[in-house]
Amino acid sequence: MVPSAVINEAIVFFTLLTLRALARRTPREKLPESFRYFTVLSNLFCALTALVLLLCELFGAMPAWAVVFKYVGTAAVTVTLCTVFFFLLPASRSLDGLLTPWPEFIMHLVTPALAILSFLCFERGSMTAWAIPLGVLPVLLYGWLYLDRVVFARTWPDLYGFNKNGRWKLSFSLMLLGSAAIAVLLWAL
Repeated sequence: MVPSAVINEAIVFFTLLTLRALARRTPREKLPESFRYFTVLSNLFCALTALVLLLCELFGAMPAWAVVFKYVGTAAVTVTLCTVFFFLLPASRSLDGLLTPWPEFIMHLVTPALAILSFLCFERGSMTAWAIPLGVLPVLLYGWLYLDRVVFARTWPDLYGFNKNGRWKLSFSLMLLGSAAIAVLLWAL
């Protein structure tokens, strides 16, 4: 599985580069705020799943649980990619902050594309449908956190505009449905 290993190495490498870039451009006291974004969290999680799969491959095995773990990471960054291209980009009508500067380009497009490519072409094993809910889990967990911090506790700004005009119920439902569709699509392909 050499192509899978190369792509997983690239995912880990690019994620480390983007974290370094975020750390350099963000004042130290504001750095923890970077981890409020699903983009950053999903990329970190996907890099972790890529690293686990890479280590398994290096030891000559690709256990089913590692493939499912990578599937969940791939689903998470695919949600990131789709949210940027189908919601945030049309709403902002600007690439600034979404695909520029380069760390955003990597997190919003390159890492998701690499994860999708490696999963669908080189890592796809026989997964039963029980994996699909796991593919939705990152969005569900982050959704609850976002809902609590933005709507109820009001300790975070509405980073994605999901509570615009008080429409958090619609946004929450659509994000869960969208992530479920992505999880099913990745599983079916």
